[in-house]
Amino acid sequence: MPLMEWSEKLDIGVHEMNQEHQVLLGLMNKLYDQSKAGASKLVLGATIAELASYTVKHFDDEEKYMGRIGFPELDRHKLVHKDLLEKFTAFKKGFDAGPGKVSDDFFNFLQLWLAAHIQGIDRKYA
Repeated sequence: MPLMEWSEKLDIGVHEMNQEHQVLLGLMNKLYDQSKAGASKLVLGATIAELASYTVKHFDDEEKYMGRIGFPELDRHKLVHKDLLEKFTAFKKGFDAGPGKVSDDFFNFLQLWLAAHIQGIDRKYA
């Protein structure tokens, strides 16, 4: 069972961003499935790194898109992205320092981040 499934509630009406959100969701589900299957720290760490890298790319793409359309809350949105990346990095550091288990708190953060960010904040620029 996936951590989260794509639904119409997550569709913001911007094709490029929807595609990237789906990739993020897929990576989150990949990490969740690997964790539930008892994957090694090396495998889980690689997926976390992939998710982190794609998240940075997505935030950059999203900010560029908002700049192109003249979105008035771009600076505020950048601060939200910065905060999310800091939280993600803290979870990643905890994973790296630990025994190789992904905490439920990390999965809760991912789930809340994706749903709340897309449905609340991203919907504003759509």
